[in-house]
Amino acid sequence: MKGTAAKIDIVRNHMRDVDRTLLRENLKLTFEQRAQKHLRTLQMVEELRRAGKKLRRNRDGC
Repeated sequence: MKGTAAKIDIVRNHMRDVDRTLLRENLKLTFEQRAQKHLRTLQMVEELRRAGKKLRRNRDGC
């Protein structure tokens, strides 16, 4: 029983840091809308990676 109580406390501590309003808003979207949102995020990450590589190349003179 003590292990279960500790696990519950850990979950409560983590839930305190979760923005549930964002979760609720995302759950209002259809699967397709969530997939498109995810794809846009991945595209942004890729663009940031490309920009970082370009900056490093320019800084290093390559």
